[in-house]
Amino acid sequence: MKQEGIRPGRDVMRLSFPILAWLVLAVGPAEADPGVLPAGCRQIVAVVTPAWEATAGSLCRLESDGTNWRVVSGPVAATVGHRGLGMGQGLHPAGPAGPAKEEGDRRAPAGVFLIESAFGTKEMKRPALPYRKTSDSDRWVDDPASSHYNQWVSLADSGVRRDWQSAEVLRRKDGLYDLALVVGHNRNPIVKGRGSAIFMHRWVAPGRSTIGCTAMDPKDLRGLFDWLDEGRHPVLVQAPRGLLPHLGLTPPLRTLLESLPNP
Repeated sequence: MKQEGIRPGRDVMRLSFPILAWLVLAVGPAEADPGVLPAGCRQIVAVVTPAWEATAGSLCRLESDGTNWRVVSGPVAATVGHRGLGMGQGLHPAGPAGPAKEEGDRRAPAGVFLIESAFGTKEMKRPALPYRKTSDSDRWVDDPASSHYNQWVSLADSGVRRDWQSAEVLRRKDGLYDLALVVGHNRNPIVKGRGSAIFMHRWVAPGRSTIGCTAMDPKDLRGLFDWLDEGRHPVLVQAPRGLLPHLGLTPPLRTLLESLPNP
């Protein structure tokens, strides 16, 4: 039964995704100029789709040694929103052409975003990324009218005034958030109505799109979590291929990302 305005599961559409045979070594190194990336950024999760309305893309991991960027893993299949991507609020310049990401639009955000932290149902021994074990009281508020919009709250916290009508349950019975990564979309500053509760999580079934997150095979998600390191300032670059020239990335990095295969 639906409670407290919580939205139903984030995955309802099944899509096919061909097996990708592209080799990691097919893409050479790219010069590591920071551009819009945070200082010290040495890890990128790249999700590239063929078009704004596409619901599937290729996910690769990139690393920098401080001089060159190179692809170290992937591609693997990933899915985004039921309606594809919408321009998000992140590290990239404002104003690139494309539909804007809004609350409830069933688009995942496009742009460059910090990967802030992770959460899940299990204890993790010395994770390299900030991690929080969830409880039954944990919510992520998605009501734009709330003072807690796009923030984690706990119903057990007596100091939190419950002023929302809708929130995402973070310890879900269906296991969708047994492990999830928090994407820094619309977080600094938080703009009411521009989208909330954006995560990377496992998909319900291969090829199923989401209502705004990025989803993948559970094994790929766990591998991604184990690889990410807060000290390397990881970011997500997620975009339709045609948007890549407009994100403020340096030409070598942009060329590298443009060479990633279509799904």
